Amino acid sequence: MGNLDGILISILPPFILLALGALARKAAWLRAEADASLSMVTIRILYPCFIFYHILGSKEVIVNASTLLTPAFGFASILLGFGLAWVVSKLIRIGEGVQTFRFCTGIFNYGFIAIPVAHSLFGSEIVVRIILFNLGVEVAIWTVGILVLTTEKFSLKGLVNPPVLSVILALIMQSMGGRAFVPSFAWEVVEMIGNCSIPMGLMLIGGSFYELMSGFRFSPGYRVEIAALLVRNLIFPCLLLAFVAWGALPADMDWMRQILVIQAAMPAGIFAVVIVGNYSGNRDMAMRSIMITMLAGTVTLPLWVIFGLSLLPLR
Repeated sequence: MGNLDGILISILPPFILLALGALARKAAWLRAEADASLSMVTIRILYPCFIFYHILGSKEVIVNASTLLTPAFGFASILLGFGLAWVVSKLIRIGEGVQTFRFCTGIFNYGFIAIPVAHSLFGSEIVVRIILFNLGVEVAIWTVGILVLTTEKFSLKGLVNPPVLSVILALIMQSMGGRAFVPSFAWEVVEMIGNCSIPMGLMLIGGSFYELMSGFRFSPGYRVEIAALLVRNLIFPCLLLAFVAWGALPADMDWMRQILVIQAAMPAGIFAVVIVGNYSGNRDMAMRSIMITMLAGTVTLPLWVIFGLSLLPLR
């Protein structure tokens, strides 16, 4: 799918779901007090089922060198984001809340927006590869990311979370026979529940986005917003797409370029606000860093995807 109309249509569904979530919040159908419980259901039930369905249902996933290397790319991409955020925060001299800025701006929206866009453009097999890529992202966020946010000592306790455990367990099951372990009726349940995860996640993000926008205030001199846009919507995409164009990959991993095209275009991840709140970070800084990249992303996301697709080898 290389034409402009097709690309825009592929990108549109996630934004429609975000808008529906915002509308539901505005109409008081999706109340703020329901966010915590629905988020728990999404992260602990819906998304793990999504992971199991795609890993166990894939005919291409085997535990080999590329399976182990794929999360390394996700890990490295988050480290790149944190590094860029650190450099830009120094150059622009962001003061109070700088740790929150580096954390939020360093993380892209790697799941609920990236997965449906990639699926529309590249087909279903890219989904399981993004899941493996995102395993590395999760590891980076909950280890190096928490260190960036809090400057506490390095910890691994955040790795014990449903998405990470689900990927590991699904890979173990896949190496031992995959779907053979799962009765057909249970597989249907896993499929139905998993199919709810992306729509529910996007609507929750849309509702949270609407809620956060109501209290949004620009920083003095727009310093934070400019810095966030430089990191997330300009420099990071340029560097990742430079690797897409000229970087070396193993012969059997050329599909990694497709993943990097999608992830390069993503705005900051709104879920970072939740982590910032849990670790007593600067919530206002988080909102400024994330909201501006989300708003700008409605324009920059399709533009970066279009440019990135032009860099991919012809198939």
